Amino acid sequence: VDMAKNLFWLWLLILLVLNVIPIGNKTNNALTDNRIVFRLDYLIHFAMMLFFAIIWGVGKCRNVNWFAKHETLKYCTVLILAGIGLELLQLALPWRTFNPVDLLFNLIGAALAVAIIIVSQLIANLKRVKR
Repeated sequence: VDMAKNLFWLWLLILLVLNVIPIGNKTNNALTDNRIVFRLDYLIHFAMMLFFAIIWGVGKCRNVNWFAKHETLKYCTVLILAGIGLELLQLALPWRTFNPVDLLFNLIGAALAVAIIIVSQLIANLKRVKR
């Protein structure tokens, strides 16, 4: 098993734990100018999902085949489902609070990661065809 695959599962496990354990409210501080309220944790939600694109890139550099068939589709599906599921999980936990804006930033980060993955895969396919 390649290091990148382990990194993928480790990152997913870390996100799961962070979304389940009770944490303080420090990351929920508002960055505001009295018109727009933007909490710091929104950036964290965005970045944590975007990191999956980096994991994909590391895996591709190491010639990892994530799945036997339809790897891009399956990887991106897992990524989107993780973005949704990690936040929805908080609905079942009495010590956590579901926030639809957190879910939105998970999905924005996941969507950007998916776009990066698809573009990188298209570029790799074009390079393969030219050879």
